[in-house]
Amino acid sequence: MRIVRYALILLSMVFPASGAAAGSITVAWNRNLEPDLAGYKIYWGESSRQYTSVIDVGTSLVGTVTGLTSGRTYYCAVKAYNSSMQESAFSAEIPLSYTSQEPSVPDTSSRLVLLEAESGQLNSPAAIMGTSPNIYVDSTNYSTASNGFTRMSFDIGTAGDYQVWCRVKATAASMDSFSVTMDSGTEDIFHVYVIPDTTEPRASDWVWKRIHIPGGAPRSYALAAGAHTFKVRVREQGALLDRLVLTSDPNFTPTDALARTGDALVVTRTPASLTRSAGGSAVFEVAAAATGPVTYQWKRNNVAITGATSARLVLTDLTEANAGNYTVTLTRGTTTATAGPAALVVSPASGATPIFKVQQMVMNTDRSLSFTLTGGLLSSVKIYASDNLAPDSWSLISTQTNTTGVIRVVDPAAVSLKKRFYKLETQ
Repeated sequence: MRIVRYALILLSMVFPASGAAAGSITVAWNRNLEPDLAGYKIYWGESSRQYTSVIDVGTSLVGTVTGLTSGRTYYCAVKAYNSSMQESAFSAEIPLSYTSQEPSVPDTSSRLVLLEAESGQLNSPAAIMGTSPNIYVDSTNYSTASNGFTRMSFDIGTAGDYQVWCRVKATAASMDSFSVTMDSGTEDIFHVYVIPDTTEPRASDWVWKRIHIPGGAPRSYALAAGAHTFKVRVREQGALLDRLVLTSDPNFTPTDALARTGDALVVTRTPASLTRSAGGSAVFEVAAAATGPVTYQWKRNNVAITGATSARLVLTDLTEANAGNYTVTLTRGTTTATAGPAALVVSPASGATPIFKVQQMVMNTDRSLSFTLTGGLLSSVKIYASDNLAPDSWSLISTQTNTTGVIRVVDPAAVSLKKRFYKLETQ
C-alpha cells in the first residue's frame, strides 16, 4: 500500500444536547484511490503528534471526533489501512477547538457592599473613637450634634433593591437612634430598637440591626448601578456606629465574621440531598451573597463536572451512575467557599409520577413563606392568597418555577391581616 497524505477539511461542529459533558467535531478528507483500500482511522489528542484516541470509520470520508472539552485545543490526523490492516503514515495534522454554544446562565448571587463608618466624610462634632477592631463614629459634643455626620460614598455594580444593616451599640433608650439619608432622598429616623418596643432586650455589646420603617418592616432602597452616598447624622449622643453592609438579598443577615474590606462571599443557601427515581430529574441549587459576580464549579464525588458552572445543576434522565455526593465551589475574586455535600440517591423507576402537594408551610423570620412540595419538579407553580376563602377572593401573588421542591414567597398584604389562606397550583 503506498503512503498517501490526506488533506483534512473541517466540515462542521456538532454540539451536544443540553446537559451533555462534552462536544464533538466532524472532519472530512480526500478519497484514497488505492485498490486494496479497506478503511480509515482518525487519531486525536491534546498534544501535537501524540494521539490518545482513535476511531475506525470504515470507508467513510467523514468522521466525528468526540469527547471534547470546551475551550481546549486538540490535534487530529487520519491514516488509511488496507485489507491486511497495514496502515499508512499520518496525514497532515489539523488543530481542533471545540467551544460550547449552550447559553450561559446568568450569575444569580446577590450583592454586598461593605462600608466602615469612619471611612466616610466626617463633619464635626462627629468623630472617630474607640480602638481596633471596634473603631466607631460618635459625637464629641451633643449640644451641636445636629451638625455631626459621616457621609460614605460607594459604587453599586448591580442595580437592585438594597437593605442597609448597621453594626451599632445602643444600650439605652436615650442613645439608640440616628438620622439617615440615601443620596438626596428624605432623611429618616432609624431607631435601633423598633418603637414602640416592649419585648426585645437591649444588648450591652455590638449588634447588627437593619434600617427599618415604622412598624419594623425593612427599609428598602432602589439603587441604580453607579455612584451613591449614604449619610448618617448624629441624633443622640452615645449611639455608636461601627460599620454598614448593603445587601440586595432580603434574607441576608451579616455577622462579625464578614470581611470588612476586599472580596466577601457568603453561602446563603446550600444544596439539599435528594432521592429520585431512575429516568427522572434532579436539581441542585446554591445561593450566595458577594461583593461582585460569583463563579461556580459543581463536583460529583470530588470530581469536577464539565460545564456545570452555574448556581443551578440540572440532571436529567437519571441512572444509578448519577448517584453520589455533590458539592459546589464558589469563587469571588480571591475568596472561595464550598457548599455541600448533598447526596443524590437514584432508585429504580417506579413508573408512578409523584402527586403534587404541599408537605409543609413555614413562616420565616423575615415574614416570607416557604412551601415544601412533592411532585411537580421543574413545573410552573402559581401561589394564590385569600382573606376569607370565598371563591372570588383569591388573588395571584407569585408565579415561580419549582426547581428544588421548596418555594419561597413574600406576601406584603399579610403584614396587616389577622389571618391569611394560600393555595398552590401547578401546570
